[in-house]
Amino acid sequence: MPSFVRRNPVTTFVLITLGLQFGIVFSVWLMLPPGGHVHADPRLHMLFRMRVFGPLAACVGITWWLERKAGLRALFSSFLVWRVPLKWYLAAGVWKFLFAYLGIGVMIMALGKWPVQGMVLPHFWDGWLVTLPFIFGIAFVEETCWMKFCLTRLQMRYSALVSTLIIGNCWGLWYLPMVAINEGVPPGYPIIVFHGCMISLTILLAWLYNNTHSGVVLMLAQVVSNTAFFIAPILPPNNEIPANTPTLFAPAPWNNVLLDVDYVTWFSLIFILAGVLIVWRAGARDLGPRPRARWDEGMRERAAEVAAIA
Repeated sequence: MPSFVRRNPVTTFVLITLGLQFGIVFSVWLMLPPGGHVHADPRLHMLFRMRVFGPLAACVGITWWLERKAGLRALFSSFLVWRVPLKWYLAAGVWKFLFAYLGIGVMIMALGKWPVQGMVLPHFWDGWLVTLPFIFGIAFVEETCWMKFCLTRLQMRYSALVSTLIIGNCWGLWYLPMVAINEGVPPGYPIIVFHGCMISLTILLAWLYNNTHSGVVLMLAQVVSNTAFFIAPILPPNNEIPANTPTLFAPAPWNNVLLDVDYVTWFSLIFILAGVLIVWRAGARDLGPRPRARWDEGMRERAAEVAAIA
């Protein structure tokens, strides 16, 4: 077992993480009454929310077992990298709003259909401010686990594109049980479209990280990713529609109402196209002009520091 973990740290992480996720989500689903939701039971809700920190415990545990303090320093070192060109902060800060409103624009031009609640969700700050600490927590966990721990280790062996496809699919699988039971993710989001977005998100984040090696930039991109859904009215629950409303994609039935999935689907298709364009323009090997980020870079830097002190 120790030799397997040493040879396959990413596989070990994925197996532990998906096992915990599927186990907890399935257990919560079994305990829910018919038609019930997690938020109605405070204990189940707390268990369901805290499971998002399982991946962090897994990657920290594996890193400590394999590389002790030097590995932990490498795991979190990217959060100290913040001096990067302003354009990368701009890209991280606007990307989701750009794609969301492009999707809305497509619907306006195609059907003359405007979002039910307007171009900005009313009183979005109420829910956003309450959720903001959790948004930062999720961003920290996901950047550390899926990008720094997994992506940089895979990029020691594979190209940036192959690494992102592996991680994007595993990351999408982590969300799959939540999408299947409509808990913890927006109801009505088509599963295939959601999974495609997770792969595109991994490509976008890998492009940002390989060009900056900055955890701060990735944190911003992740926080913006979750914040945009509080502001831009593209998610299905924000767009309940009558049965005779014209749509490009079949509405999703949920709790005896129909949810319009046009906006979120077009956002997703534009995002997926953007992922393809990033690969085409930046190159599949490194997703940028500089060598792709590797896990052993952090380990070498730490070894050099120790040697200099000695």
